[in-house]
Amino acid sequence: MRTFRTFVGAALILTASIGVPCAYAQAPGQRSAVIATDCDYDCLIGFVRGYMEALKRKDPTHVRFAPNVRFTENNVEMPLGNDGLWATVTGVAETGLEAADVMTGNAAWIGTVEEHGRPAYYGMRIKVENRAITEVETVVVRNNGLPLPFGDVAKVVHDPAFNEILPPEQRRPRERLIAVADSYFNTVELNDGVVFAPFDEDCGRLENGFLTTGARLETAGGGIVQGCEAQLKLGYFRINKRIRERRYPLVDVERGVVVATGFFDHANEFDRYLTTDGIERRTLLKWPNSISLVEAFKIRDGKIYRIEAVFSYVPYFMHSPFYEYPPVPERPAARPPANAERCDRECLIGHADRFMEALVARDPSRLPWADSVRFTENSVPMMIGEGQWGSIRGRRPGGLYIADPETGNVGWYGIIEDHDAPAWFGMRLRVVNGRIAEVELVSARERNPGPFGDPDRFQIHPEFTEILPPEARMPRARMEALVDGYASTVQLNDGTLFTQFDPACERRENGQSVTHGDGGSAVIAKGAAKIARGCEAQLKLGLYRPVDRVRDRRILMVDEERGLVVASSFADHALRETRYRTTDGRIRETQDWYPSTRELFEIFKLSNGRIRRIEAVSVFQPYRMPSPWTK
Repeated sequence: MRTFRTFVGAALILTASIGVPCAYAQAPGQRSAVIATDCDYDCLIGFVRGYMEALKRKDPTHVRFAPNVRFTENNVEMPLGNDGLWATVTGVAETGLEAADVMTGNAAWIGTVEEHGRPAYYGMRIKVENRAITEVETVVVRNNGLPLPFGDVAKVVHDPAFNEILPPEQRRPRERLIAVADSYFNTVELNDGVVFAPFDEDCGRLENGFLTTGARLETAGGGIVQGCEAQLKLGYFRINKRIRERRYPLVDVERGVVVATGFFDHANEFDRYLTTDGIERRTLLKWPNSISLVEAFKIRDGKIYRIEAVFSYVPYFMHSPFYEYPPVPERPAARPPANAERCDRECLIGHADRFMEALVARDPSRLPWADSVRFTENSVPMMIGEGQWGSIRGRRPGGLYIADPETGNVGWYGIIEDHDAPAWFGMRLRVVNGRIAEVELVSARERNPGPFGDPDRFQIHPEFTEILPPEARMPRARMEALVDGYASTVQLNDGTLFTQFDPACERRENGQSVTHGDGGSAVIAKGAAKIARGCEAQLKLGLYRPVDRVRDRRILMVDEERGLVVASSFADHALRETRYRTTDGRIRETQDWYPSTRELFEIFKLSNGRIRRIEAVSVFQPYRMPSPWTK
């Protein structure tokens, strides 16, 4: 310790004597020329175990967190301690794969947890600074029906090789270990049979507890071979358009372990492809999607020996709050034209129709774009040409146009097709001076949890296109208040009404009635339409009590003549409890057991001061998914 202090003192004296400011005496991007390692391997593993014990107890005071700790669950940043898995966890596995990096202060755990008694796979990374956790990054994998590997949690065994210290001759430097892990992602990306990664002959890969290299797997296009390298030589993972936002926060040179995070983007611009053996394969999903992962590599003698990963679906092109892109240079503000063009209803609908034609043709060059354009798909910002632009193959006739010349917004609601898979679809454009400045797409697909009506029976109710008689119309502000009152009624629904309904009011989500028949909305008690019939009856009963928040509410379009309002919002379901009491005193059970959010694109038909009909596109999203359109 004395030697270290003397060295630092000498360095400071030297710096002062040559007149160089201390702020510039470090390597670029570093705060200090000496990396503090005050928490060794055992210390970091202690923090990992402390975190998992705190999670198990639902007690964040059990481990030390920094006051400004950052926490994410499935790439959504949120407060730590009483939200997401912290609110639903009912068990933590006794053991998990543990790893630590003394140089960076990062540590990780991969294993299984329970929420409300149901199993989930779990990947966690923490960063420790000054003996406190400053970052927590987690991936929670629920078995909710989407096509993911999901092994039997009772049979999961974490390979002890991850804990074994390698003999010096089998170790590689930190930079080489990262390069080897990165070469794996380079091989999996656009996988065409060319292998860039070095593999041990006995390489094995465990994904969500399922050994994906241990047996011949059956797929939509036939079986695939076993073995890490053999599968990649086959080109089976061709669907990976990119492996994005790759990060390597944890490297353990002694044990040859690298823990990586990132996203696999499945653009699904094609739904059939040939592997190198000449067999045609089919993609399991037909639409753009991404998977978010925490992946551990055991690298022995420079070769990948073991891989263990947990990953879950997230919206296509979703971003990690921990990944930092370089700042975008500011563009000078464009001068508004001397005579701004006003686009009336017919003009706006023309823009919407041309947009849909260009989208189906997958040709954005047909459209008049503004100098600066904002584009989102299911609330993820991306470039025009990505996402739906690659997978769409058609739109069905009979959609509904909604135009609002006052705001320059125009929308379309109907059914589109990703290859041969139909989806319920809502679209909004904002037109400024004859050019498209904003595009917002919302798509609900069949295999996502929640209601999904028969697309072949799709028909817009005639009331949505009817012009109201003057006495049935309302001012714009009153229309917006009715719709906002509806959201306030749904939020923490206790039977109090903040809006007014027509007795015949019906709500449909993704083409399925949730207020009539035998259906019901997502998450809340199953078969809500059989419990209470109609919009008002369901809300007076408090069936939507599990909705914690209806946030990021926006009015997108208003058509006073037709009594139409299009609104966007996010409904959060924390599900701290799966049982709730309705106003009739009965205990109801939620359909789901895990936190989630529904993104809503809703069209309201209003008449005589009341809500008559609601058509909604309802999309399953990660819990607390943020809106890029609100501050």
